[in-house]
Amino acid sequence: MRSSLPALVLAGILVVSAVGAGLVAVTGGFDPAPDDPSPDDPGSNVGDGSVTQFESAAAFTAYVQAAQDRGGYGGFLGGVAVAEPGVEFTTDSASSGAAEGGDGAAGQAGSASATDGASRVSGTNVQETGIDEPDRVKTAPDGSAIYYADGRGYWGEGGQTRVLDTSDPAAPAVVENIDASGKLLLSGDTLVVFDQRGIYAYDVSDSANPERTWSRTLNASVRSARLVDGRLYLVLQKGVRPDHPCPVEPFGDGPGIACTDVYHPTSQTDATVTYTTAVLSPESGETLDSVTVLGTYGHSATYVSENAVYLTYTKRVSHAETFEGYLESSDLLDQQAESRLDELATYDLSSRARQVELQALVQNWLARQPAEERQELQQQFQEGYQQYVEDRKRQLLRSGIVKIAIGDDGDSLSVAETGEVPGRPLNQWALDEHDGELRIATTVDPWGATSTNDLYTLDSSLSIQGSVEDMGVTERIYSVRFMGDTAYVVTFRQIDPFYVVDLSDSANPEVKGEVKLPGFSRYLHPIGEDRMLGIGQEDGQVKATVFDVSDPQNPTVAESKILDARWSAIAQTHHAFLHDPKHDVFFLPTERGGYVFGEDLSQKTFVQTDTPATRAVYLDDYLYVFSESELVVVDENSWETVAEVVLGVDGGEEREEKPIPTEPEDYQREKNVHMASLASGASGAV
Repeated sequence: MRSSLPALVLAGILVVSAVGAGLVAVTGGFDPAPDDPSPDDPGSNVGDGSVTQFESAAAFTAYVQAAQDRGGYGGFLGGVAVAEPGVEFTTDSASSGAAEGGDGAAGQAGSASATDGASRVSGTNVQETGIDEPDRVKTAPDGSAIYYADGRGYWGEGGQTRVLDTSDPAAPAVVENIDASGKLLLSGDTLVVFDQRGIYAYDVSDSANPERTWSRTLNASVRSARLVDGRLYLVLQKGVRPDHPCPVEPFGDGPGIACTDVYHPTSQTDATVTYTTAVLSPESGETLDSVTVLGTYGHSATYVSENAVYLTYTKRVSHAETFEGYLESSDLLDQQAESRLDELATYDLSSRARQVELQALVQNWLARQPAEERQELQQQFQEGYQQYVEDRKRQLLRSGIVKIAIGDDGDSLSVAETGEVPGRPLNQWALDEHDGELRIATTVDPWGATSTNDLYTLDSSLSIQGSVEDMGVTERIYSVRFMGDTAYVVTFRQIDPFYVVDLSDSANPEVKGEVKLPGFSRYLHPIGEDRMLGIGQEDGQVKATVFDVSDPQNPTVAESKILDARWSAIAQTHHAFLHDPKHDVFFLPTERGGYVFGEDLSQKTFVQTDTPATRAVYLDDYLYVFSESELVVVDENSWETVAEVVLGVDGGEEREEKPIPTEPEDYQREKNVHMASLASGASGAV
């Protein structure tokens, strides 16, 4: 996928006048990944992903400084601290779907049958059944109330959360406004609100009269949050800098975490952030336990199962190590260049300084060659470098995995296992725990090599058992969906290959079948036993596709529809999707309103909204469609609108919509960080 750019760049820079300025572009860029490693390879990046605690504050500082010296990306670039992102729940945003129940399946968190109020109440569309995720809308289990955040707190603008009385599902009404907004979790009678600045809890036992019970200020962004068995689990992300690496203080109102309590990878990584996994009591806000791991910002993912929190971090061979390894393996250099290379190996240089010296070495070598031979040597050098990276791409980028076990009481956390795999995961959906084993799908896309995609199965100790490699060569993963012993993987570059992977034999996973079609699916959701729904785009238009997977060896496209819409909130978060199995329909929000489709893609209705539709829930047989400023209620038996409720923001002012990204949010942000690093003169790659 990226192989053409290094060829063009290297062809242009391997001349005497430009080598020094261009080598960063050759070895920089997106991170690399691993093949069958040889321990004798220079800069081998293969290990076990192990972590250990720092022995001292000085050791912490030295590790972070070494990360900066080797050109790490994110967090601290070119001596300038990069602003930390806000509440990062969309970091784990939609790139695969959720389902109602099933082993290892996602579900509607909070769905309930109530004795009073509504008998059917939808919850948040989540990855794992019974593990709730924060979102801007939450329904009371008995259907008596809905809480809807206007979202402004999430973007650092303040805001409010609307409290709606829904005791009569056909006639909801706003009864109160809470002066906090962002993402919400509902634990019993406690509503927890997250924004960029803090966490706030309200007693909503009387939903019309909520009372704040506690608050916590944040010095970090919330990477992930989950509600499991009455406990609140957070992963807090905080940038580090060499001049003040610790104590780590993710909360602004609590004691810091000592340097010697922080875990770090035993191998050197581009350490740019700390991830603090903390368990809190929703009722009191008290921190019951926490574990802090030094990790990397780019290409990291968090995933939470019933028993553990999984964190990943990026391991990459530095640019200088990659290029030095190639030079040591090349037979093109003359004796003078080889002697200089041996001499440089004895020097204690930072990664950046070593890279400059290697650039000069190549520049001087090429200048010594006869003019009539330089072009051919340049081409040989270019092709040799590309082949070197291609042969080692699964060594050059790896993802370390840290399993933080949740104690039987739910109140304790501990580092249980570590491991690592080639490549980088897309997001939370790329990981799945099943019968005590972990499965992870990764994209292997080093700068200078052809991108490809793998899936690995790991045992309970996080050792690799088996793998499927090279799905979608030249492409990258856009969505993943694990369902029991099957995985569905979508890759994309110009077409959308949809893969069915059999995981029943963990030691020998196997691609059973695939189907190719235009466009791509960014969200996957099972609808029935033998069908998978994909939501994505084709030629800039929102597209829905139903895959027939009844024959895993021959998956087919059963239905496909391109909508009159260019955007859907589902592209940003799976929480925007709603499936109603009773009526066999699903809700798909767009910039003009929300479509309601049957599972055969027959359109039931279109609910027009004055601003982009954001969410939908159902109470009994009433569908609630939310936009920023209104709620539209539709009777699912007749598909007629029965009520409209004005929500809006204070004073009726309108909020400018966020620009709609054309790439997954992580990818776009990291690309921006990379451009900033180049502008500042740093050699960090994203």
